[in-house]
Amino acid sequence: MHRLEKFTTLLLCAGFSLSLMSCAAKPTATESSDITNVFEATTTVETGEPTTVTTETESSATSESTAETSETTAATTTAATTSEATTTTTETSASETSPSSASSETSATSTFSDEISAIYTKNPEEKKNYIIYNEAFGGTITESAMNKGFIGITIPSDGTNLYGNIPAEALEFTLFYDERQNLTLRDLQGRFLAATSTGDLILTDKPVEDNYQFWRLEKAEGGWHLINVGAAGNQALQYSSGTFSIKKVSNAKEFVFNFYEVG
Repeated sequence: MHRLEKFTTLLLCAGFSLSLMSCAAKPTATESSDITNVFEATTTVETGEPTTVTTETESSATSESTAETSETTAATTTAATTSEATTTTTETSASETSPSSASSETSATSTFSDEISAIYTKNPEEKKNYIIYNEAFGGTITESAMNKGFIGITIPSDGTNLYGNIPAEALEFTLFYDERQNLTLRDLQGRFLAATSTGDLILTDKPVEDNYQFWRLEKAEGGWHLINVGAAGNQALQYSSGTFSIKKVSNAKEFVFNFYEVG
């Protein structure tokens, strides 16, 4: 009986020890929560680094893309500015281009077109109609009197042809030669282009005395000199400051004329 009680006591002690060991091994609710928090914190830290790297990479890529876009926009703006500057320069150049001295020295201008109105003739022939043309200033004679002569008018030329409709006020002359090869110039109304003893240039319906209606052609650089036979001192047809008159001939370009045949 004494042994049985002792054995029972041992068994109870052994069971109690096992319970203590089980209690020590099992974490409390608080400890389990702490462990879970530690695990989640660790996971967050471990996964946070790549997340942060990814964010930095995306931010870097976005920054680079934004920079490239800014550069492209700047380049486009620069190109547009350059284009506008070029256009402005071209327009400025066009507006600053001045007309030729021929246009500025004449008092009237004809309308330009591509239509050929008269053709250059190296050696003018008798009984053909011509425009007497000053190449240097682009002018031909009209019947409008001014300053002891006649006003000129411009007609476009390329040195081979005259272009556009011949203005109604421009004079066409038919050439006639006498036995001395002196020349008379008669417009479409039969009037003679002649000089006077006082140095005027006129249109007259009938011949005048002392050969003032006769002209002599002399070769000049780039065309002809038209020397009046009756006037003393080599007086020749001249085109200057928009006016046709007669003055003492020289090698100046205002004394040089060509003949353009009218169809």
